[in-house]
Amino acid sequence: MSHLVLHEVRYVLVAMGYTLDCFTPKIRYSLRDSAIYWFVTMIPLVFLCEPQFAFLIFDAKDLYKFVSVLVPCTEIVLTNLKMVICNAKRAKILNLINDVQAEVRELLVVTRKKARVFVIVYTSAFVFICLEYAFMPIWKWCYYYGFSTQHSNYTIQLPYLQRMFYSIEGNGSFSVTYIFIMVAVYVLALALAGFDSVFTTLVMHITALFKLLNMEIDQMGMQLRGGAKGQELKATFKAIILKHKTYLAFIDQLEDAFSLVLMVQFLTSSIVICVVLYQLTLAFGWNEETIKTITYLPGAILQLYVFCWYAQKITEEAELVANHIYSIPWYLGDPAYEKMCITLMAKAQKPAGVTASKFYMITLQSFQRIISTSYSYFTLLQTMNQQ
Repeated sequence: MSHLVLHEVRYVLVAMGYTLDCFTPKIRYSLRDSAIYWFVTMIPLVFLCEPQFAFLIFDAKDLYKFVSVLVPCTEIVLTNLKMVICNAKRAKILNLINDVQAEVRELLVVTRKKARVFVIVYTSAFVFICLEYAFMPIWKWCYYYGFSTQHSNYTIQLPYLQRMFYSIEGNGSFSVTYIFIMVAVYVLALALAGFDSVFTTLVMHITALFKLLNMEIDQMGMQLRGGAKGQELKATFKAIILKHKTYLAFIDQLEDAFSLVLMVQFLTSSIVICVVLYQLTLAFGWNEETIKTITYLPGAILQLYVFCWYAQKITEEAELVANHIYSIPWYLGDPAYEKMCITLMAKAQKPAGVTASKFYMITLQSFQRIISTSYSYFTLLQTMNQQ
């Protein structure tokens, strides 16, 4: 599975190779890979985004059809937008990956196993959720014609309600369209998992760098208790200050590369979760729509939670730098050393983390607010429907 993900996603996101093997050589920006990426981006745009949006505008006459199309359409458009933004910021992402990788290779070994497990599990989950939607008409056709005792006139349909720009009434055009939809769904699933995995893996490594920095601060405290003074102690502290500045720059680079997509993700997540809950109330009984909704809802919540969880971790670890400095016996040093401690504490106390385009810091509280807002929208929709 890991080799499959590594091979496929490198056309969707070159940085995925770093996620699966932290000892890859320095990744270079390639115009060939960028061109292949834009070509791959056009497949879901042509066979999923535009046809679904056209159906949403022209053919969704009732509320149930509108809601049924709005949920997958929103996620598909959002993932396609991630692909576009990611390619536009490809150089910045690769620079950040190379900078983090060059900082300390030994530390990457610690998080490599965790990153690989996350990538495989996360990618498998979203590939399953996405392909479930695409394969649902085929499973229904197999059931009716292979296992059902009653004769049925069920004819296979496209997995998504959409308005194609050409006729699909013929068997040939329908089959070709279905194949391209399957390819588009597979590309979107890998793009979604690839983008999220690169973000979380970078956060894992930067968080580990801050943990190592805090350990060095504690070790410096032991040196102070042991009576260490003079230029050697100041040199150690200056190295810590330089590392702290570098790691804060990593956070700035991370935000610059991912904050725009995170803002779009958070703006649409509350609407998507609300609509999914509302669709679940409209899908009476144990049917196809119920199965789709039940499997999609945990995926949408998981994706949102992953961003908030890892962003919270990097914020917490950066804040601990000031606490570790305060905990060491800084008063045993000379006045110049004490001034250096105060300066670093003041800098470390400033909030550091990933924001949604500078609007607000992404933490677990953001996840709580979005879930609460989604439920409020859901109750509002229910009230309006009952009236």
